[in-house]
Amino acid sequence: MSLPRRVAAIALLTLLVVTLGYLFNRTQAIDIDAQNRVMLNLRELEKLDAGWNVNILRSHVGLNPDYDPLVAPLPRMHQLTTEVASALAMTRGPEALATYGQLVSALRQKEELVEQFKSQNAVLRNSLMYIPPAIAGLKTELTGIEAALVPARTVLALDAALNTLLTDLLRYNMVPDPALGTAIERQIVLVESLRSGFSPTMGAAIEAMAAHARAIVRYRELENRLERQIADTGTGELLGRLATQFDRAFGQVQIERQRWRGYLFAYSGMLLFLVVLFARRLRRSYLIINQVNRDLKRANETLELRVAERTAALEAKSEQLEKLAMYDMLTGLINYGQFTQLLDRAMLRAARRNTNVVVMFIDLDGFKAVNDTWGHAAGNVVLQEVARRVQDKLRKEDVLARLGGDEFVILLEEVRDREGARRVAELALEAICGIREAQGHPITISASIGISSANGQEGRARGAQALLADADQAMYQAKQDGKNGIAISGHARWSQRLADPVLDRIL
Repeated sequence: MSLPRRVAAIALLTLLVVTLGYLFNRTQAIDIDAQNRVMLNLRELEKLDAGWNVNILRSHVGLNPDYDPLVAPLPRMHQLTTEVASALAMTRGPEALATYGQLVSALRQKEELVEQFKSQNAVLRNSLMYIPPAIAGLKTELTGIEAALVPARTVLALDAALNTLLTDLLRYNMVPDPALGTAIERQIVLVESLRSGFSPTMGAAIEAMAAHARAIVRYRELENRLERQIADTGTGELLGRLATQFDRAFGQVQIERQRWRGYLFAYSGMLLFLVVLFARRLRRSYLIINQVNRDLKRANETLELRVAERTAALEAKSEQLEKLAMYDMLTGLINYGQFTQLLDRAMLRAARRNTNVVVMFIDLDGFKAVNDTWGHAAGNVVLQEVARRVQDKLRKEDVLARLGGDEFVILLEEVRDREGARRVAELALEAICGIREAQGHPITISASIGISSANGQEGRARGAQALLADADQAMYQAKQDGKNGIAISGHARWSQRLADPVLDRIL
């Protein structure tokens, strides 16, 4: 073979090999681990953001004893947003970058709003805790020496004004209404106008009470406005949009990879055809291409195996995260989020059937003493035992959930009347009081149980949150009545249905 032909053959062979290597490299230009990692990070961010929203709501209704749950997820969320930012180049477009910028801005705004919410909620909670005992103290003074120093008409007027003010403040805290706020201000002015006839000490107490009453009116409206602003940040929607954009980009990369695989297989076929035609002259090239094809097959099998393994791992992780989002890991009971979904469905069924839905809010009495005396391990055993014993007293279709700490809630359907509900509550109370030891330590616990009921379409219209709030308030009434007891909400509604032998036997 002449030198020019030999050079041309070598150049052609080099070109064929380089082209083959380029096609092979394009089929391998996918980092499956990085794709899985960024999608897991986005899902974890969505879970943390949803949990953040739940804790804001719990702080609003006073279920969180402090504000630690509002700041606990922030370091992890900051870390995850930074990791997502490092993966934006994988999306190959400006849309995800713009959405990420909006998300970071929304999270920063939400964090600032939550800080404002914490400070305002602290003032509001302090005033709400101050008002009832303050008014009770003033009413006590009105029955003592103060009543003998001023005209009876003034005493009666102040007593009536204090009663009305307390009632309106409690109503306003539940459902803020501008008209009710104006009425409260008039009551405050009336109470302040009556203080002149009393002693300076009494007048100072009235002035302090009035200041806290005005704080409730002001900060409840400000807090509701902040919560609306927090909801308007739309972090959940932005996270979902960003996840969709990443998923779409990864899908496009997979399509591109399949296209290059097609090119590679077509090119390999062409090379094999050339090898058949020029077997004697290109024997060395045939051996190289044959080896490349074997390597490509092994690489494809390895890639498919890794994709299957990563997909299975991702599904297992997703199933684990979904379980964590639905169940309390200590007791095995469903958590607050899953309970509210079941409650919504129960109220929808009750609306169709015109039946009752009963919620029982349970708060353990003496649980803190168990933790303080015998430690949290003993406290955990008590919580598990409470869950087991109370569950044993319920029907299969009844629902028992743990809201957190030492708070539990029961959901009952098809309960005929308040007596049936009370019997279930008594069984639960008896089961809880029967716990006498934990890890070999003697203990004494009881429970305060608040009951509320919603009936038919009327209950559906009021909503699940109102029903939970009524049961919560009834539980606090049981606490105030001396604990270890049951209180039924004044807002409970019942309907009398035909006797059901099965329900009678259970209830």
